[in-house]
Amino acid sequence: MIAGLFMTNFTMKQYIFFLLFFVSFESSAQRNYWQQKLDYTIDVFLDDRAKSLNATQTIDYKNNSPDTLNFIWFHIWPNAYFNDSTALLKQIRNDTSRTTKLEKYDKGYITGLNFKVDKKPATTLPHSNPQYIDIIKLNLPEPLLPGASATIETFFKVQLPSYFSRMGYAENEFMICQWYPKPAVYDKTGWHEFPYLDMGEFYSEYGDYKVNITLPADYIVGATGELQTAEELEQYKTIGRKNTEHRNESFALYKPKTGTKTLSYIAKNVPDFAWFADKGTVIQYDTLQLKSGKTVDAFTYFKNKKNTIWKNSIDYIKDATRKYSEWIGEYEYPTVQAFEGPKNNASGGMEYPMITLITDPDATGESLDGVITHEVGHNWFMSMLGNNEREHPGRMKA
Repeated sequence: MIAGLFMTNFTMKQYIFFLLFFVSFESSAQRNYWQQKLDYTIDVFLDDRAKSLNATQTIDYKNNSPDTLNFIWFHIWPNAYFNDSTALLKQIRNDTSRTTKLEKYDKGYITGLNFKVDKKPATTLPHSNPQYIDIIKLNLPEPLLPGASATIETFFKVQLPSYFSRMGYAENEFMICQWYPKPAVYDKTGWHEFPYLDMGEFYSEYGDYKVNITLPADYIVGATGELQTAEELEQYKTIGRKNTEHRNESFALYKPKTGTKTLSYIAKNVPDFAWFADKGTVIQYDTLQLKSGKTVDAFTYFKNKKNTIWKNSIDYIKDATRKYSEWIGEYEYPTVQAFEGPKNNASGGMEYPMITLITDPDATGESLDGVITHEVGHNWFMSMLGNNEREHPGRMKA
C-alpha cells in the first residue's frame, strides 16, 4: 500500500532513490548511536547506630563512544547534603513552600574516596562551580580509547542525612538512594554532570549491578534487583503470601535471627540501584502473569498499623504493572516492588528500577492506588526507556 502510494507521486527512479536514501539514513542513525556500559560490584555495610554506610565499589567502565576519554565526571551525590551552599540546599531555601524541610535536619556527606583505575592511583578535581561539591572529575591515568574498558575501584563512607529529600534516615527506617559514586552520563551531546536537586531528577548510564548489603538481621530490605539470598527470599515469599491471602487478619511478621546478615542482589541493564530498610515491616507477595506468559514477582512492604490501607497495595502494584505492559510495552524486569517510607512534604513517592518508595502516609485507598500506579509507571519512563528526566525525554536504552 505504501509503495503504491509513493508510485502515484514518484517515478521509479525517484522512488528507488528515496528508498535508498531512507535505508542509508536509518543505517547511519543506528551506527551513530552509542551508549556507555557500566558493570558495578558493591559491598556495603549499614551501621544503623551511626547512620552511616561503609562500602567498596568496583566499576567496569566500557567506552562505547567514538571519543578518547581522559577523565570521567562522577556524581558523589551525598555531598549535596553537606552544607547550605550546595545546589540542593539553595534550591530548597529559595522555595518558601519547601523550607519546612530544613527546620531541623542532620547533614550528610561522602568521604574516604581513594580511586584506582586499572590498579593505578587516580587523582580527582572539584567542579569549577562551588555549589557543585557533589561532582568531581576523575582524571584517568591512561586515556580510555574508543571500545576500551577500565576498572575503577574505590572505598567510600556515607554519613546519611536525616530524611528531608530522597536519601536519609527517619527513626529506624533507611532510604538509601543516590548513595554511591556514579559516573555521569556521556552521550552524543557530551557530559551531563549536573548536581543533585530536590526538584530535578536524574539521567544515568545503564549497567549490571551485583550488590551485597550487610546490616543488622532484624531489618527487612526492599531493593532494586533480584534477591539472591535464598533463605531470606523464601521467608519473604512465605510470609508475603500469607499476608496477601489473609489481609483482613493479623499480619504474619518476619522473624529475624540475631547479629547481622548479608543480602545479595543482582540487577541487569538498569540505570540505578536503590534500597530501603525498616524493622517490623509487613510484607505482601504475589505473582502476576503478562500476556506473553512471563511471570513477575510482586512485593509490597509497609508499616504494621491497624486498619492500614496498604493491605490492598499488592493489588495496586500488580494492576499497574499489567496495565502499563498492555499500554506501552511489556514489563522488562523480573520483580516489581513498593516500599512505604516516611512522609515527604513535596511528593508522594520516588521511583527506582524495580522498586518505588511511597511517601504519602495520609493517602486514602484511592490516592494510594494512584500514587503507586504513577510511580510504577516510571519503570517505563525513565527506567526502561532511559529518559533524561533533568533536561528532556527521549533517550532509549540499547
